[in-house]
Amino acid sequence: PKMCKFWVFFLLCGLMTPSQGLGGSASVSARVDKDVLESAITGSLANGNLLEGLLGGLLGVSGLVGGLLGGDGLVGGLLGNDGLGGLLGKNGLLGTIKGLTGLKIVNITLPKITLRFLPGIGLQLNIYTQLLIDGNGAVGGLLQLQVEANITARVRLVQDKSGALKLVVEDCKTLLEGINIRAGPKVPLVEKALKSVLGNVLPQLLCPVVDTVLGIVNSLLGSVTSVLPLGALGDLQYTLSSLPIVGDKSIQLDLNLLLRDAEGNVVKPVRGQSSPVTLLPAAGRGVQLGLSQGVLGAVLGLAQRQGAFNLDISSSAVPDSISLSTSALLSVFPQLAAVVPGSLPLALRVRLADAPQVSLRDGRATATLRASVDVLTRRPGFPLQTLFTLDSDIDLNITPSISGGRLRTSLAIDRVKLRLASSQIGSINVSRLEGWVKDVLAAAYIPAINSAVSMGIPLPNILNASFENGRVDVADVRLS
Repeated sequence: PKMCKFWVFFLLCGLMTPSQGLGGSASVSARVDKDVLESAITGSLANGNLLEGLLGGLLGVSGLVGGLLGGDGLVGGLLGNDGLGGLLGKNGLLGTIKGLTGLKIVNITLPKITLRFLPGIGLQLNIYTQLLIDGNGAVGGLLQLQVEANITARVRLVQDKSGALKLVVEDCKTLLEGINIRAGPKVPLVEKALKSVLGNVLPQLLCPVVDTVLGIVNSLLGSVTSVLPLGALGDLQYTLSSLPIVGDKSIQLDLNLLLRDAEGNVVKPVRGQSSPVTLLPAAGRGVQLGLSQGVLGAVLGLAQRQGAFNLDISSSAVPDSISLSTSALLSVFPQLAAVVPGSLPLALRVRLADAPQVSLRDGRATATLRASVDVLTRRPGFPLQTLFTLDSDIDLNITPSISGGRLRTSLAIDRVKLRLASSQIGSINVSRLEGWVKDVLAAAYIPAINSAVSMGIPLPNILNASFENGRVDVADVRLS
């Protein structure tokens, strides 16, 4: 399918009203332009397998038209099967016209699809196609007819019992815009009879073509709510929170995102981070997708529950340019010499107590990790010894991007704020440690958590739209 423009907005929801979605879910909204829906239908019809299913199915024995028009079908060979039986066969109505036998459809052009949105109702579907009908004319001559058909149907968007979206036909009409004899005798009586019979019969039989087209659209709509894997972390599923909102140029889908861990337990968004999404005015045609900050917060929280944000850092995990030994601290805390003789290797033990807090401000997405950091050392022949423990606020910048149908996040350390929780070496000025701790975390901790969340967030399948290289904006939207 044709690549479309795409935007993602994380919306700041701290001052918004509580979410009306499902418990344990985060809010997502998508706006689909009419052109995207038309492109999705046309692209699916042009796909080899689906085209075979449509055209082959229309003309085949077991397909739509095969079932309606074939020898074993509903009408029992209405347009003829080797010229036997049916309304247009030798024993049928046109068979009474001397010399006219064996009418059958031999080709149907790929339908041209156009849509018109009906606000608050659904949409109007227009399908234009051409049929090629062959038969035998008088005295064994070849008869070939070309029929132009324009099918118009009004369809409504509904949810079935499972909650999936589907389009249902409310009304269908077929207009034959032309019946032309391309080859064969143009006898006025025969020509008049042909046009009369085909004009009465074909409209009744071509409306089922709409069902085939809608079947393709419904399969695309149904894929919005499929379960998507998150690797070892679990899975997620998008569900509809309400019926779609049909405007004059677009359809808006309001979704909930349910996250489940590897054991199948629903992961609730961090309190205050799950709120309704309000899409910004469209900047162009395409698909616009709005994710509440609760979506990203829940995924980071899921990784935190799996222990991805807890890490022990040793000297082997940092480059030589960063000293992870007691000698690096002696110049700052001389009293350390009385506790630890000589230069000993240090280790940092980082433990996250609460889920990461995601916020959005001034066009930036950030996450704050509240973690305890134990600074430890080991003397030869002795167990690990905790020198002091720090309470930290680790602020991370989040850079979002899209690849492989997923929203990816790259985390980078912005700043570290430290507070002394306990100390075995007496009072220390922890502000003098902030630069050193930041360097250690940037070298060893941040790469580890980036790896843990590298699977990204699978985006909902919106009509097979390609999101590759889509634009991602972080929008700071505050509603009272």
